[in-house]
Amino acid sequence: MRSHPWVTLTLCMIAAPAVFADETASFAVNAGVESFRWEEFSGGQRLLSETGPRLTVGFMLDHLLQGDQTNPYSAEARIYLGVVDYDGQTQAGVSARTDVDYFGVNAEVMGGLRLAGSLPMDLLGGLGMDTWTRELQDGVTANGTVALGYREDYLILYGKLGPGFLFQSETRRAYLQFGLKYPLFTYERAYLADIGYDSDVELAPGKRLSGYAKWQMNWGREANKPRFGVSFYYDSFRFSASASKTVSAAGALYSVHQPESRMDVLGARFEYYF
Repeated sequence: MRSHPWVTLTLCMIAAPAVFADETASFAVNAGVESFRWEEFSGGQRLLSETGPRLTVGFMLDHLLQGDQTNPYSAEARIYLGVVDYDGQTQAGVSARTDVDYFGVNAEVMGGLRLAGSLPMDLLGGLGMDTWTRELQDGVTANGTVALGYREDYLILYGKLGPGFLFQSETRRAYLQFGLKYPLFTYERAYLADIGYDSDVELAPGKRLSGYAKWQMNWGREANKPRFGVSFYYDSFRFSASASKTVSAAGALYSVHQPESRMDVLGARFEYYF
């Protein structure tokens, strides 16, 4: 599982030349920043909160903003990384603070049917994959002792469903989409052997509905092609608690599970079209 983000990124980069081969494609590279929040809960009580900025870069093939498409679609891939603040507690319930390193890769395709009308409306569906590494650094507890950090890897396959709306003029086009998001497959590996357990553990966070929204706009059209664009987006995941797994350490047995977890992301990015 440690190599999954790099494998995914390699596959995305290999696919990039195929995108350039499509002369009618609206191909763009992008870069931006997002506000990230990860929270975990047990019995209605919040166990921890991770908040902070992350940087993101990527590329996309976007036909959603083209008014002459009867079957609009988009495809994109991006990487994101950042160091965020951790405010939580140890397994013993002692408050602790530290930093968390994030590195991840996301790839997604969306497509649908454009309905006839004065305001072009699309019925959209999509599939995506999000894989990331969450690495907690060693921290300090409220009583001054050291709290050992460890690493987790996640792999999530998800689906999206919702409407999209195209707004266009002679020089500018904008697109609004929103809807529901659901994890179809979840995988988590916690590297507990790094902190004294006899083995690592593999978990499957539970699946819950969440939401997404995105507003994108491009302008500076030359030869019927845009040059610049911006996007503002909201993304999320919701996971119920995973089933418990048993691990051993120093001759004792321990029950381990992933608590109920929530992820929320607000982002903005600049796009340049070729």
